[in-house]
Amino acid sequence: MKGSGYDIEHIFENSFILEFYLNNLTISPDMKVNSLTHKFTSLPSQLPILYLKLLLRLFLRRLFPAILLIVSLYFFIANTKKKEYEQSTQPTITTTVCLSDCDFIPSTDEFIRTYTPKTLLGTKNDTTRVEPTVERIRLLLEKIRSKEDKYQSILNTFDVFNMTNPNISFKPYLFGSNVDEIKILYNRYIKLMNDNKTIQIDETFIDYLRKISSYLSDSLKNQRTNTFPVKCSRKPVFVLASDGGFFDGLQGTIHTLDTFWPNYTIIVYDMGYSPAQKNLLKTKCKQCTVIQFPFASIEKVAPHIRTLGNYAFKPFVVQDALRRYGQIIYGDSSARFNHNSFDPVLYDNYIRGFAARELPGHFLPCYTRSGAFSYFNQSYTNYDDIYMAEANFLVVTDTFLTRLIMKAWLMCALDTDCLITESTKALCSRTSAGVHRYDQSAMVIILTHFFFQGNRLGWLNGNANDPTPYDMFTSVIKHLGDIKRGEREPNYLPEKKIP
Repeated sequence: MKGSGYDIEHIFENSFILEFYLNNLTISPDMKVNSLTHKFTSLPSQLPILYLKLLLRLFLRRLFPAILLIVSLYFFIANTKKKEYEQSTQPTITTTVCLSDCDFIPSTDEFIRTYTPKTLLGTKNDTTRVEPTVERIRLLLEKIRSKEDKYQSILNTFDVFNMTNPNISFKPYLFGSNVDEIKILYNRYIKLMNDNKTIQIDETFIDYLRKISSYLSDSLKNQRTNTFPVKCSRKPVFVLASDGGFFDGLQGTIHTLDTFWPNYTIIVYDMGYSPAQKNLLKTKCKQCTVIQFPFASIEKVAPHIRTLGNYAFKPFVVQDALRRYGQIIYGDSSARFNHNSFDPVLYDNYIRGFAARELPGHFLPCYTRSGAFSYFNQSYTNYDDIYMAEANFLVVTDTFLTRLIMKAWLMCALDTDCLITESTKALCSRTSAGVHRYDQSAMVIILTHFFFQGNRLGWLNGNANDPTPYDMFTSVIKHLGDIKRGEREPNYLPEKKIP
C-alpha cells in the first residue's frame, strides 16, 4: 500500500510482528479486508495501541526473561560476597600442604656446607652465653659414653644408637629418615677412640654448626642467601601425653586440634587413664591412637620414671613417637593450638631437627639447680644470659643433630644426678625463682652444645635477645599455640558429636 495508506508488510517485516498485528488488530465491521495489502483509512488511529501491545509482548517474551536473569545473577553474586565476608571474619586457617605419601628424603649436608651466612653467629667472645665448641661437645659425648653401658639396654628398645657401633645401631625411622646421611655426618665429625672412652671431634663440626645456626637466624630479617628446597612436607603427627589427673586438660588440647587440624593423626600416650577415660578416647576421638607408656621396661633401671612431676617420661614419649613417625609435633595437656601454618617450622626442621619456644626474661640458671650444670661439666655462670625454653610444645624431626640431642636428653632423664639433683639449688646473678624445671633445664643445656645463641638485645626493640636458632620463632613469627596451665574442658569429648 502506498500514498496515504500504510503498507502493512513494510511496517511489520517479520512473521512475529505480523502475527502480533493480525491477532490484536481490531477491525470495524464496515471494513473490507481482501488481502494483507488492503488500505484501511482507520489504521493510523490504531497504531499507538498496537505499539503499546507490541512493547508489552516484547517485554513478556524477551525483556522480562533477560531482566529476571540479570536479577538472579545479582543475588547470586551478592550471596557469594556475603559468604566470603563471613569467612573472612572467622579465624584464619591456612591449610598446611602436607602429604601422607610424601617420598621426599631430605639431604641437607651439601646445602649447609655451601651456604653463605648473612648473620654471623658466635664471632664474639661472651662468657655469659655458652656456644658450641669442640671441647664442650667432646665433654658432652664422653659423659654420654660413660653412662651408655648402664642404660643402653633400655635405649635399644627405643631405637637409640650405640656409640660403640654407630653404623649398625643407627636405624631408619619411618617416613623419610635419611639414615645414610646421618651415618655420613656422624662418621665425619665424631670418632670414638680405641679406649672406648675418649671422643674425638673434628674441628669442622663447629663450622657446620655455625652455618646451621646462621641459616636459621637469617630468616628473622629475611636475609637468607639461599633456601633449602623442599619437595613436599610429610603430614605431621601430633603427640600428646598425660595421666588421668590431667585428662580434662587433654580434652582442651584435642578440641583445638579438632578445630585447626581436623582428621590429622593424634598419638596419645596413656600415663594412667581410667577405663572410662580410655573409652572416651576410643569412641569420641576417631583420629586418636592410644599407646600405653612402657613404665615397666624403664623403671628397672630408673624407678623415678613413675614420678610424673619430674618429667623424666617426656624425652621417652618424644623418642618413641619420633622413631615411629619420623616427624612429630608434641604438646602437653596444657597446649592449645591456635594456628596451622606450621610449614615454615617443618621445613626448617629438616636443617635444625629440634624446635622449641624460648621464654624471654626467664633465665636458665634461675630455674635450674646448679647440679644439672655440673653434671655436664658446665658452670651456671656461663648461662647467665641464656633463656629457658618450653618443653611442653615441641616440633621434632629425625636428623643427625636430633639423634645426638635425643640421646643426651634420654640419658639425662634416666640419671637422677642429671635430671633431679635434689642436693643442689638454683643459683643465678638475678633473683632466683627457686623452681627447677627438670626436663626443660636439661633440654636447654643440651641444645646449647649444638646451637649458637641469637644476637644480644636485637629483639623486641632491644629489650630481648634474638631468638636462638632452635626457637621456632626463627622460622615463623607467629604464636602457633599457647600454654594454658590449669585450663580444663571436662565436657568436650562427652558432648562431642560423631558424624
